[in-house]
Amino acid sequence: MGGLASRISRETKISRPHVYDSLKKLIEKGIANYVIKNGKKYFKPTDPSKVIEYIKEEELELKEKEKKFSLLIPELNEIFKKTSKEKPKVEVYEGDEGVKSVLNDIIKTKKEIIVFNTLGEEFLKYIPEHFLKWYLKERSRFKIKSRQFYTEESKIIKHKMAVYKKIPREYNPVSMFVYGNKVVMFILIKEPLTIKIESDEVAKFYKDQFDLLWKITKK
Repeated sequence: MGGLASRISRETKISRPHVYDSLKKLIEKGIANYVIKNGKKYFKPTDPSKVIEYIKEEELELKEKEKKFSLLIPELNEIFKKTSKEKPKVEVYEGDEGVKSVLNDIIKTKKEIIVFNTLGEEFLKYIPEHFLKWYLKERSRFKIKSRQFYTEESKIIKHKMAVYKKIPREYNPVSMFVYGNKVVMFILIKEPLTIKIESDEVAKFYKDQFDLLWKITKK
């Protein structure tokens, strides 16, 4: 039939909250499930072949991350060549929390945002709608302006503090935000990857690129 969380906790000597968290993740991954009997949940593993399927899915996801990240290597190498006087601070986040962390930081910084290849409604795949509404409301409250490039297939989120211009999809496969002295790159796959670079020199480099492109691009 399976086992109660309390029994699993007792036999593994792991606290019950941690057992529940682990079981929840295993269920989400399809390698565990439960039945309810007399109002109690009995947890059990699924078919062992599901574990192999999960591993294969993770391998494909990892390969996709590697492929996306490899597109950034030439650009990142160029950044570090141009910052010999300054050592940039680099942070990498995996998962939805990285996206939320950047949006929080934008509000905290209160500087203009410039965006190469805006995410638009793609944000809603990675953060709750109420969080995005809060972010846009705070942008209005603090009058945080933005200039954003978008591609034809992007569904932009119109905002009174934002101005948009269209660019070809081939221009940049990665969504990039620049605000204050920070440059953020989003690689949006099943588990989003967020790379944040904090550097005055790197931010200026991209701002100069952006301003030049903005001047020669029609609305």
